[in-house]
Amino acid sequence: MLQTSLRHRSFAVRYLALFGGETFSKLSVMAAFAYLARVLIPADYGIIEQALAITVFFVLAVESGMGLYGARVVAAKPERVPQLVSQVMLLRTLLGVPAFALILAVAVHYRRVGLGILAINGVAILLTPFLTHWVFQGLRQMPWVAAGAVARNLTFVVLVLVLVRPGSDIRWVAVAEVGGIAALALVNAFLLHGRMRVRLDTRELVSGTRRLFGDTWYMGLSDLSWACLWFSPALVVGWVGTGGTEQVAWIGSAIRVVLGLHTFVYLYFFNLLPNLSSEFSVDPDRWRSLMRRSITTSLWPACLIALGGTLFAPVLIPAVFGAPFEAAVLPFQIAIWMIPAAWFNGHFRFSLIAVGQQWWEFLVSAATAVVTVAAGIILSRHYGSVGAACAFLLGGVTSTAFSALASHRYVAPVSILANAGPALVTTAVCLVVGAGIAAVAGVWPATIVPCLLFVGLAARQDNELVQLVRSWARTPW
Repeated sequence: MLQTSLRHRSFAVRYLALFGGETFSKLSVMAAFAYLARVLIPADYGIIEQALAITVFFVLAVESGMGLYGARVVAAKPERVPQLVSQVMLLRTLLGVPAFALILAVAVHYRRVGLGILAINGVAILLTPFLTHWVFQGLRQMPWVAAGAVARNLTFVVLVLVLVRPGSDIRWVAVAEVGGIAALALVNAFLLHGRMRVRLDTRELVSGTRRLFGDTWYMGLSDLSWACLWFSPALVVGWVGTGGTEQVAWIGSAIRVVLGLHTFVYLYFFNLLPNLSSEFSVDPDRWRSLMRRSITTSLWPACLIALGGTLFAPVLIPAVFGAPFEAAVLPFQIAIWMIPAAWFNGHFRFSLIAVGQQWWEFLVSAATAVVTVAAGIILSRHYGSVGAACAFLLGGVTSTAFSALASHRYVAPVSILANAGPALVTTAVCLVVGAGIAAVAGVWPATIVPCLLFVGLAARQDNELVQLVRSWARTPW
């Protein structure tokens, strides 16, 4: 009844709704962190990045992969929403209470202000049972997902601007973060209980929760492995690198920009996941067709982002974070190449999830985490934030290689080199052109000319692009 009573939208409409909401949200959040970088000294900014990185690990441990699992179940059986929501809330509560106690114990090892930031951030752990946007994903109500994201991030931004001034206690940033998550929980509750009229079903709650944990624990470990890829560089460089929390500020600010851009990569697959699952369940050949078309199309904007970011970084990073952050330019130029790597390997990682091969997706993520952390420890010790950025990108390449191999063996083989080749070759050519122009004419011409050349060459692929966009626009999926 839930599925039939809700409005169905095409892939294009759903993605554009998410894209619009997240664009507004991420630009607002980036403005907030740019503001923090300008009103705080780099060392204090580094403390904030390090505290947030630690918190992410605890939050993901409590979420424990239940979001993606729940979305997949709801997409197939929407009638299970009342029972599944109850089970997810109970399991996250059981995981959240000890996790909150543990983050307080970790905070003891930080100086007094660090203790305050982690203690306040830990409240976010206790709010995770009330985050139910995965239900809306499974029901393909992406505008509702976007509404929650806007509420969360806008609340965070407003609180940062109101509470933080030069010389302010940086613990106010943690208050703003928790306030944003509380806003998301309120929006989710209104949509789930007020708009959809869902009432929790507690029948078989204990046994169902036990089964849920058995089905999702390794997905939770996979999320923690994912966090190692994105957040361990900042943690490692703060612990073993040279330069203390200032080095954390350089790599943290660089990865923050990349992570903001990566949100759109994640949203793409967040939205594509039900399609991958349904197409494979009908016919693996339909899944192959979707994969080939999606890879061919999505790599072009991904490579353009990396190309433009690399060439324009000497202007972009100081303009966003201020002149003291010029040291973050090179780490950013390295880290930005995670965008095409993530957009490429996401097709295989999410395919593993879509067909129920979460265990192999976890193994891929675990191997990626080991490589990233090990490389980070070695490289950060000698090269600081630049070494951490190299370890970050190496983790992305590792994830791409392993996820493609796992998908080939445990989902279905699909030819990819012919689809990815044109975008990759074009990117390499334009990057060489940009480097040559930069040596004689400066950053602006070295960015504009290669990017225009790239767009012109991408336009030659218009037949495939137009066909895919038309397919998305007319397919309700």
